[in-house]
Amino acid sequence: MRTVVVIIDALGAELARTHGFAVAGLAHGRRLESVLGFSQAALTSILTGVRPDRHGLWMMYAFDDRSPFRFLRCFPDALGTRRRIVRRLVRWKLGALDRVGAYYSLYDVPKRVLGCLDLPARRPLFEPGGGQGTPTVIDRAIERGDRCFVRDYRCPELEAFDDLDQALDAGRHDFHLLYTAGLDAVLHRFGTGHEETAKRLRLYEKRLGRIVSKCDRMIVLGDHGMCDVERTVDLIARVEALGLRVPRDVVPFYDATMARFRVRDARVRSGLEQLLGELGCGRILDEAEQRLLGVRFEDGRFGDLIFVVETGTVIEPSFMGRTAPAGMHGYHPAAPCMDSLMLSSELADGCRSITDVASLVLPGFAAGGAA
Repeated sequence: MRTVVVIIDALGAELARTHGFAVAGLAHGRRLESVLGFSQAALTSILTGVRPDRHGLWMMYAFDDRSPFRFLRCFPDALGTRRRIVRRLVRWKLGALDRVGAYYSLYDVPKRVLGCLDLPARRPLFEPGGGQGTPTVIDRAIERGDRCFVRDYRCPELEAFDDLDQALDAGRHDFHLLYTAGLDAVLHRFGTGHEETAKRLRLYEKRLGRIVSKCDRMIVLGDHGMCDVERTVDLIARVEALGLRVPRDVVPFYDATMARFRVRDARVRSGLEQLLGELGCGRILDEAEQRLLGVRFEDGRFGDLIFVVETGTVIEPSFMGRTAPAGMHGYHPAAPCMDSLMLSSELADGCRSITDVASLVLPGFAAGGAA
């Protein structure tokens, strides 16, 4: 039996409804709740069937004083991470010495912060063992003897679809998985209602419609949704006004929709909590809510203090960039625009969350067991 799974980054339920996105032959549609975080968290949750607190790959960066980047502390402040020579050195060091094969980006993370961070993901997610101890649907498919075809972000989008078409025509594989981040890039640049977004969705409808007739089972889904950006907040400036020393007092990490802090002192935490509580554009996640969302880590590796902004708000500037994008994700999963869409060739009444997809892809999948 030939199974095809296509994961389209940022294919959200609200986005699909707005543009009337549909694929002939995939009659069963579901709205799926995503997880708090970004694509690494969501994609790993899809492939492993468990939430971030179980698979451990919540954020691209975690706090760790044994950071593989700590050698950068020896560099003068004028030699920032935007410099090409620094990025080349980091790429060589992480690849040759630290054996980091997973996707990462330095973005605009300052050296004094980068030297206190680690990369939890070391292996490419879409390769065997990509769950780093937590089995993925790829691992289980291989274990049961399936011949697997996989394409991910490392392959240009149109080439990946062409390869999938050809693989189905050849009939040499049982399990087919394609992941593309093309829509996510368009949405960040143009937002949800732009003509470029509609054009990309029409392209997917055409390509996916050709694939349906070539396989026995097909599932198309997004890892999360996307929201249009309506307002910004300069959180970095407000925190810096507290006069805290980095990294002695605190190590901050500013994503576009989330701020995480490794806090060194109780008084520092109190000051941060007061500031964040007075902003009026988001909220601090307490321990109970972190557990409810599946992002509670007792060792604080992803932050002792986690602040999530309101839907439609973006931290500007952030470590992700100096200017806000047109569209963004990474908001609280309770926001309707964060729900992903799943279309399938068969009923999927048991699917409510992206963590339920693995059991649909491979019936009997043992989520979270030892590989």
